[in-house]
Amino acid sequence: MDIRGKTTLVEQCRTDIDKDIAASNALRSRKNTLASIFSLPPEILVTIFTYIVEEENSKIYTGIPRRGGAPTSMIVTHVCRHLRQVALECPSLWTFIDCLSAPWVPIMLERSKQAALVVIYSAPRAPEYWPLVQLLSQLPRIKTLKLCTFSVDVDRILDCLSSQPAPLLQIFKYSLVLESHDPRISIRPISDTIFQGRAPLLRSVELAECAFILTSHVFSGLQTLYLIQFDSCPLTLSQLLSALRRMPDLELLRLSCDLSPRISEDTVLFDQVPLTRLRWIELNGVFRTAVSLFSHLILPVDAKFILFLTETESPQSFSDLFSAIYKNPDESFPIIRSLHAHLHDEVSVQFSTSSANISNSDIQFYISFDYDDNPAIIFDMCRMVLHCKIQTLSISTLYDLSQDFWCAGSAHLPELKSIILSSVPIEGFILAFMTVGASIAYPLLRTLDLEYVNFGCDEPEDLREIARMRAKGGVGIQKLRIMGCRNVTEIDVQLLEGVIADVDWDHWVWPGKS
Repeated sequence: MDIRGKTTLVEQCRTDIDKDIAASNALRSRKNTLASIFSLPPEILVTIFTYIVEEENSKIYTGIPRRGGAPTSMIVTHVCRHLRQVALECPSLWTFIDCLSAPWVPIMLERSKQAALVVIYSAPRAPEYWPLVQLLSQLPRIKTLKLCTFSVDVDRILDCLSSQPAPLLQIFKYSLVLESHDPRISIRPISDTIFQGRAPLLRSVELAECAFILTSHVFSGLQTLYLIQFDSCPLTLSQLLSALRRMPDLELLRLSCDLSPRISEDTVLFDQVPLTRLRWIELNGVFRTAVSLFSHLILPVDAKFILFLTETESPQSFSDLFSAIYKNPDESFPIIRSLHAHLHDEVSVQFSTSSANISNSDIQFYISFDYDDNPAIIFDMCRMVLHCKIQTLSISTLYDLSQDFWCAGSAHLPELKSIILSSVPIEGFILAFMTVGASIAYPLLRTLDLEYVNFGCDEPEDLREIARMRAKGGVGIQKLRIMGCRNVTEIDVQLLEGVIADVDWDHWVWPGKS
């Protein structure tokens, strides 16, 4: 056979093989169509795809970085022809765009059609390769926009944000990565030109490390506001109050800034600002800032306070603070039933409306501050917080709290029923309870909970003697819980059970004890 004949035969074989492969693919495709998933209606498949995509995208909101590679919606299209077609016909699968989606942005914008977009951008090292301007051109159909850019890009970003209205925008976050060589004071402020003054659905704004002017009516519908401010472009109290006055629906306010250096004299005459719907306020700053701010706000009686304050000057600082918060003592404030204190490098005190099984919704007031004087300040605070009827006291500290500390607590907390101590040396505690005087310490105390306490040699016996004395006086301890404590033996517990009806011990014995 000549060469030409061999070539023809080879080509014929290739043709036959291609036909066999095509036939095999056709059979495989027909077989796949018999799979149970192909019997599902398209709307069910879309629901499944949406769940998968939303679960993966939700990791961005919780701070968990999404794995590299193609967007989840892109992966779905590579399973089979049928699933690809279903995915391509569902615009909502293509609406979540983050930094990892950069190579697919044009495709996702096309496939999302006119569906509302979620855009999350975090300052990549090479921003010129990320189509941010192209995405911001879609501003009229973005519902969530979270940006983190270098400070040198501010002008370009604000030009884009001011070029069109944002009729669907609900959540807006903008933070800056400040570079050491970049003069912060030159950063252009966010002003009332943003979104051309039209963002009727905007409900949540978070601004960090950037200058801002929030007096535009575009922010009047906000329910959540979070501001982080740097020193070189401070926000004055007057500016903040002017902004808050235009936000009557505000429910959550978080501020991390110091207003005090630029407080102007005109704020003395500034009308008080009512925030009648505020449920939660968080402030990170100095005491003077907090006092100045709260003295100009009218808040609901059930508003919750989370305060991280510095520059504590004296107990008078707390008196000024609570006087500014509780302007009308005749109002029906929630009753405070629990006091939880952590006494470490900083003092943190939590006042709660529940006396047991406390959840976040029960926390009425939380304050963390630097104060290295008398730790009994936590009891003085109980006189300043309205409607304090503390029944549960929980303390965590490595410091040795003195006998005077516990005596002060007995004087200030007459309704106390339960004490919880975690890692607390109890020498001063025992001395206060063993003192023979005109009155018994904490006369209503019925429950004592000790966690991770390092007992001294005679302290288990002293504790038993305290329980015996109280039982004899008709104010006995009814329940004792001992968990993770050192230097407690089974014999110690048996002796305690002789004077306390309910003793709960985890049987943990320090090595070497018996």
